[in-house]
Amino acid sequence: MITIALALAAAPVTVASKDELLEFEYSWSAEAAAVPALDRRFRADAAKQKREALATAREDRKVRLETGGKPEDWNGHFFSRAWETAGQSTRLLSLEASTGAYTGGAHGNSGTSSLLWNRRAAREISLDSLLQRPGWWNAAIRQPFCTLLDRERAKRRGEPVNKADMFGACPELKELTLTLEDKDKDARFDHVRVTADPYVAGPYAEGEYVISLPLTAAMLNRLKPAYRADFEPQPPVQ
Repeated sequence: MITIALALAAAPVTVASKDELLEFEYSWSAEAAAVPALDRRFRADAAKQKREALATAREDRKVRLETGGKPEDWNGHFFSRAWETAGQSTRLLSLEASTGAYTGGAHGNSGTSSLLWNRRAAREISLDSLLQRPGWWNAAIRQPFCTLLDRERAKRRGEPVNKADMFGACPELKELTLTLEDKDKDARFDHVRVTADPYVAGPYAEGEYVISLPLTAAMLNRLKPAYRADFEPQPPVQ
């Protein structure tokens, strides 16, 4: 088992390179690097993403030159992925990845993903696996998220959200990234970060929406007893 003390002794890892075809960067936190299985997984993914990004860049450059483009007018591609630690307890490690890429279009693309690692079981687990019943947190997350999302969308748009608009509805949970957080860094999870990537809750120009929701006592009562010590309750959203 990898403990928090061992994780603190590790160092973050960055794999980076840059040439005329591709600027590439892939990184992961010290806590992730301290877990051999995660370290191997991210090194393998970094190699895979670089191979695929280079192949795409070569093909894009070839097509552009074959269709009359000038070498000096071609812009290189870009790929980045950074796995950051959102929180950890003695048992659990919560990671979130931010991925960005430019492949020759009008603008780049970005997205998020999450990973929850059980140190004692030495494997990735799902958020639902922490609960006594799968899906038991769904309403407790989505309802306050939708309320806070509309408040933030109204601020960015300068007007109330029109539910009939293309980006007026609240996204389903399956469209969002859920990441457990330990905001006060006391080795107990206290929030769940909910991220809507560009185009999920609004147009590209609005960017991503990130809303951090407190884990209430009612939510923690729905955890399996074995995991309750990894969490601490917070007051509900007002």
